[in-house]
Amino acid sequence: MNERKSAVVRKKRFTNLMKTIRLNPQKGLNEFYERYSRMIHTTAQLICRSADAINEVVNHVLVKIWKLAQTYNKDIENPEGWLYTITLNTAKDAVREKYLYPLDEDILFKEDKIQEVVDNNSFYWMIQDLQEDEQKIIILKFVSRYTFNEIASEMNKPPGTVTSVYYRALGKIRTKLENKK
Repeated sequence: MNERKSAVVRKKRFTNLMKTIRLNPQKGLNEFYERYSRMIHTTAQLICRSADAINEVVNHVLVKIWKLAQTYNKDIENPEGWLYTITLNTAKDAVREKYLYPLDEDILFKEDKIQEVVDNNSFYWMIQDLQEDEQKIIILKFVSRYTFNEIASEMNKPPGTVTSVYYRALGKIRTKLENKK
């Protein structure tokens, strides 16, 4: 399946889930959680340090999705990006309100070991100074495991631009880690 069809399928699947949440909240939210919990949890983990804060963010996002399902606009071009933004903002709000834990910054970055970085809660520290597009590309690549073509499709950018921004962002992360030593 090409990237464009893949994006259309994901959008349709997301829209159908929102409709199910509207018509049968328990079933819809269970299906939504099964499908998107990893992405929500990982995004929350980028910002929050404690397991309690992460779980609180996941719960708040699910409540927001339940409420937003009533008025969900199926014309949203990138529903997964929309969900990512909701999760990110909810996590930032949680940190501002209660959970001001410092991040563990003592991990070395290696492209092939990024999952260890994500699991170790240092990922946010590494990407926090990147531009928004750079952050999105790094997150879509490593957290959501998108290909460069899928990222390009999601962001409406040429694949070459996405690849260039990706490697520029990796360079910034490596520089940040080298300066930390």
